[in-house]
Amino acid sequence: MTNRKIRDTVFCHYMATESHLLELFNALNDTHFRNSSNVNINTLEGSFFSNIKNDISFLMDDLVIVLIEHQTTINPNMPLRFLSYLDELYRRIVSGQSAKIYGSELIKVPAPEFYVFYDGDDMSFDQQILKLSNAFESASENLELIVHVYNLGDGKSEILKQKCSAIKEYSIFSNKYKFYRKQKLTIDQAVKEAIRYCLEHNIMTEYLRNNEKEVIDMFGFEWNEKEEKDALIKVGEARGEARGEARGEARGEIRGTLRAIKNLMRTTNLSAEAAMKAIGISPSEYKNYLMML
Repeated sequence: MTNRKIRDTVFCHYMATESHLLELFNALNDTHFRNSSNVNINTLEGSFFSNIKNDISFLMDDLVIVLIEHQTTINPNMPLRFLSYLDELYRRIVSGQSAKIYGSELIKVPAPEFYVFYDGDDMSFDQQILKLSNAFESASENLELIVHVYNLGDGKSEILKQKCSAIKEYSIFSNKYKFYRKQKLTIDQAVKEAIRYCLEHNIMTEYLRNNEKEVIDMFGFEWNEKEEKDALIKVGEARGEARGEARGEARGEIRGTLRAIKNLMRTTNLSAEAAMKAIGISPSEYKNYLMML
């Protein structure tokens, strides 16, 4: 398994086939392309000249260039990121016509489309639109880039799921994983249970049978990374709470620190010692706090 595959999400690994991308394109655009040879995958993998990498990009019939990102956290900066990806892809597309850029002949390029498929825990939306113009310091109509965000959670983006079986089946697998995690299974156990469920219900069958170990590795890497990031955010909040309480009287400070330790243990599953270390408590004070917990 290559390093790229380890960094991949299961979504990208599963969806990045000509047949799945053809089905997805038709579902997103209400088109009826039938030949998967019309799909030319050109995902940025980085090179000697550029380290830019994206999740999935492909040309459809040389008319449309589609850029896709898979995320477990909504990133409002995606339009800016997509802009850099598109710039790199356009550079590669016109690389053999560089002399024409300064001439009088118009160079034609494929029209771009931008999509994010959201796979996190926020169930407050079905679809969202992110705009590059939202990042401008002052209003401008000179440049715009629109990103369509689809939520893959249970009961979300159902029209798209009905049109694209690959998206529907992936979302079932992903949502089963999240269900098992909420049952307090470990990441590896939850992945294995999600795989078992899907195989029993004829979902992603061929892919999961042929790639079970890779799926466990990729999903474990992806969700470990997400949960570690979430834990770091909560550590920062706990530190802020403890420092805020430190401005009070000594008794209030101790109560606030104890509350921060307990909150961190509850929300991140850290041990008491690990929570105290994260908050910045001296090891020499661990025993005192342990007696009060």
